[in-house]
Amino acid sequence: MGRLMILEAEQLLVEAGCPKINLLVRTTNSEVIRFYERLGYVIDDVISLGKRLESDES
Repeated sequence: MGRLMILEAEQLLVEAGCPKINLLVRTTNSEVIRFYERLGYVIDDVISLGKRLESDES
């Protein structure tokens, strides 16, 4: 189901003229990284910077 949803979203983005998709996935989320890699996504050589203003803990 997830694969079909991503493929549909990609097609809609192509039709809208979007040239590239960027995803943010936590490095510890290896299962999701493998999912996207199987769909043709590659790890870009970039750095994402962030600053937590609130705690992630519940």
